[in-house]
Amino acid sequence: MGEIMGGKSKPIIGIPIYDEHTNNIKWAEEKKLGILVTKTKQVIHAISNIKENYDEFEDNLKDFSKNFVPIGAENSAKIAAEMLEEKR
Repeated sequence: MGEIMGGKSKPIIGIPIYDEHTNNIKWAEEKKLGILVTKTKQVIHAISNIKENYDEFEDNLKDFSKNFVPIGAENSAKIAAEMLEEKR
């Protein structure tokens, strides 16, 4: 999800599969970065909503993507490796 919103800067229509997905998508919806849907019929409404308000989504995504680090996992791995090396 972060890669889409941060790296690609596109609003999402999120369909949760696991419980934690619901919370993450709700967070994105609150920030006007995407829309949570749980039923098939909601997808068309979500698409219309994004199309009608695309400028607002786009502005919010620009702000979000300023703080997005696309290689966050790589950075975390480097930091962990450095910490382990220091403890030797």
